[in-house]
Amino acid sequence: MTTLDFAALAAEAERKHTGKGIKFVAKNGKKLRLRRIEALPGGDLRAALALLDIVQSQKVSNEKRIDAMTGLLVAVASDKKAMRESVDALPLEQTMTVVERWMEEAAPGEAVA
Repeated sequence: MTTLDFAALAAEAERKHTGKGIKFVAKNGKKLRLRRIEALPGGDLRAALALLDIVQSQKVSNEKRIDAMTGLLVAVASDKKAMRESVDALPLEQTMTVVERWMEEAAPGEAVA
């Protein structure tokens, strides 16, 4: 019988996903990553998928979509506090640029969605 070990699985995930995602230099100068969907742990994954649905929905108000974009960037960021401070200081157009770039490079592909 095979035994799965949490520490070994976490280490494997770390090796597999280290250095992947989009690099982002936060407002405070800290370098962080906007992680790929498959690299997110459970809670962040659930939040990111729910927020991604809102961002892509045409049935919600623009205000909700904008709030979801901000939340999505925070959910996928390797440093949530630094990302929150950064997106709160960015104009909407630049926030949308970051979301679009993340969606192009790090969001789930056709097979995952």
